[in-house]
Amino acid sequence: MGRVSQAQAQENRRRIVETASRLLREQGTHVSVADLMKAAGLTHGGFYKQFAS
Repeated sequence: MGRVSQAQAQENRRRIVETASRLLREQGTHVSVADLMKAAGLTHGGFYKQFAS
């Protein structure tokens, strides 16, 4: 699988943030990166490509 376009990367980031917002409202701070990314339909490693820290 190759690199994603800049537009797709922005869409992925938006999806991560929206999903994180929803999960944090529903579950509080007990949300793991793995659970977040699964709910967003993305890979665990993709989180670290979007957010450096």
